[in-house]
Amino acid sequence: MSSARTGVFVVTRGDIERVIIARLGKTGGGGLTKKGDTTAVDIVPASSRAQAKADHSLDLPTSADRGISLIATDTGFLVGASDDGVTSDATVIDPATGAKKSVKTQTATVPKCGRVSCTVGSSPAFVTEAGVVTAFRQTKDCDQWGNGGTPCTTGFQVGDKWVSTSAAPDGMYTGIPIAAAGRYLIAAWNQTDFQTDRPVLGDRKTLFAVHDLHSGKSLAAVSCSSAEELTLQPGSAQTSTRIAPNGRYLISGQTAFDLSSGTGRCYTSTQTRKGVDLTAVDDTGTAYGLIHNSGGTDASKLYGRLPIVQDGTDSTPRQGARVALSTGAVEALEASAEVPVYLDASLGLFRSRDVLAAYTRK
Repeated sequence: MSSARTGVFVVTRGDIERVIIARLGKTGGGGLTKKGDTTAVDIVPASSRAQAKADHSLDLPTSADRGISLIATDTGFLVGASDDGVTSDATVIDPATGAKKSVKTQTATVPKCGRVSCTVGSSPAFVTEAGVVTAFRQTKDCDQWGNGGTPCTTGFQVGDKWVSTSAAPDGMYTGIPIAAAGRYLIAAWNQTDFQTDRPVLGDRKTLFAVHDLHSGKSLAAVSCSSAEELTLQPGSAQTSTRIAPNGRYLISGQTAFDLSSGTGRCYTSTQTRKGVDLTAVDDTGTAYGLIHNSGGTDASKLYGRLPIVQDGTDSTPRQGARVALSTGAVEALEASAEVPVYLDASLGLFRSRDVLAAYTRK
């Protein structure tokens, strides 16, 4: 493979941690064979010593004319063509077996479209133990312009379990499924002046909620605003969503939750402080993250997305931070300090540019 860009993801199934390495590039070609765009996926046990060997390796043809969405959950790794945050032509890979299957656009039923229910196209976002989470945007049989009719809905569906309209907070018609972890789904809820506006985290409050994946019940929530305008897209915070090994704490994007008390904290930017994109959390409630770099790139404007794919155009390192979830205190680390991208009871993983390193925790 030539001109490859690499993304690294960590997933847990049972007691086994696996590292998924996805490389976007071109096949070599030669003779009568043309070069082609491809996504190569290797699945490696995180416990590998010295030189790691992949348990499973796959090559998926892709199109250079469209963006590529790479979203990893403990249940599956979704690779799909993406246009403006909408994913289609997706393939889901089981990290345990390497088996792959195609996932197509589905339909979701939205209640109260005028006087009746209606169906809308719903595109795959990511895969969970409750099924594929798909996202939709209603544009018909509703009031897009705030003229007093029934508002249009931006929402999602979790397998065949539930639709976001059944879990939406009062008065909120915009729900974005930004991540999933274990038995939890994390959604961002907000209101826009017009239903045609793109959902963003900005100066208007956005409610971030942790939902039970199977029922939709809200288990913890926090309202946040930001001095920046960050675009909210399905799956955008998946790379920055983790659960502490003991299950008490959950971090996602620039928010953190204590699931035992049902409370949350915001680590979003203000007029005087930068935001922190969280990366890992331990059992004591100590979290780590990267100080958000609002460098004007499209990636920096997407909420919750860590720099997992390096395209060779931005080599500026991001400074780390340590956060005490019990007090909310944030401490900037030394510029040379690396922060973990994954922690469990015995193992920690760091990524420094193109090197992935594991260490054993005492």
